Amino acid sequence: MESVRRSRLVFVLSLTVLSVSIAVFATATGIAATATADTGYEFAIEDDALVETSGRTTEVLISDIGTVNHIEITNINRSPVVRATPWEPPELSRSKQARAKRIITTDGSVADTVASPADAVYTMRPVPRGVASERAAVVGADPTAQWHDLTAVNESTFTVRNGTTAGVVVIERTEQRLSDRRVLVVVEPIDRETRYSVVVDIRNERIDAFVRLRGVPE
Repeated sequence: MESVRRSRLVFVLSLTVLSVSIAVFATATGIAATATADTGYEFAIEDDALVETSGRTTEVLISDIGTVNHIEITNINRSPVVRATPWEPPELSRSKQARAKRIITTDGSVADTVASPADAVYTMRPVPRGVASERAAVVGADPTAQWHDLTAVNESTFTVRNGTTAGVVVIERTEQRLSDRRVLVVVEPIDRETRYSVVVDIRNERIDAFVRLRGVPE
């Protein structure tokens, strides 16, 4: 499938018949799209942003849709109102966190540079299925990266449907499949400009990928 960065997901919403059933069809690029009759406003996901076009006016409503879990577009007085719910990355159970931390702190690559487990800050997230351990470790090493940067936003990331009330269209994130054994652990030693990004296989108790970044700005 093509990424939204290389193509365009478009759904056109009518302010007069917003609540009717949504028709689904395929565009020339293969990206799924939805539309209603009597079109007035166009909403598109372009370069991971939600963009509204009306006539000759274009406005970016959400600059990074990867940070959003749920969007509602409501017809109020013939004008669309957009509400977004932030997306929170999935959490790990305490038992998985403890196992991952134990593997990290007994591995020589990290243990030799951290005096004790209490001398560092540990951030842990599950790795999405289909994402290579090497890529996850590289993303984790970047202080400016977020967990959602592990996967690209594409036509399968969100679904579009009518809301339960008239005049509402809902765009919601599909459930993401996560690995049940791989954990991304970011280790930031206190008082040291070093960042470790490690993918741990908690089932087999081993390190799958390891990246060390020195000179991390505080």
